[in-house]
Amino acid sequence: MNGILLDANVVSEAARPEPDANVMAFLSGEPNLWLSAIVLHELEHGIGLMAPGRRRDAIASAVRQLASVVRRVVPVGPAEAEHAAELRVQARRAGRSLDLGDALIAATAGVRRLALATRNVSHFEGLDLRLIDPWVDAGS
Repeated sequence: MNGILLDANVVSEAARPEPDANVMAFLSGEPNLWLSAIVLHELEHGIGLMAPGRRRDAIASAVRQLASVVRRVVPVGPAEAEHAAELRVQARRAGRSLDLGDALIAATAGVRRLALATRNVSHFEGLDLRLIDPWVDAGS
């Protein structure tokens, strides 16, 4: 499978009132974008923590609009869960910690053979993924 899995920070950036031009160019130039159910959770959690008001409503609307445009939401199943556990074990043995959410996102990209678009490249280095930083790699 070819395509790009979006990390929450990419979706959040697109929902900003004045998003980064490189990120927007990246998103508009990529026809095969995917979201993980974990990323949807992270986004909804972040929105839920915001104070009620117009800013929260605007961000929630923008996130949901982008999610509806992408339309490809990958669930976490047994293969992703098992691969995430393997990634966390490998990271621990290498003296690093790997957050559960990041492990599940990385595993989803790995199992589905998707590149991962994120600003937090350092969180995913060494996990045998093709990483894209849309703030830098808008033309990838």
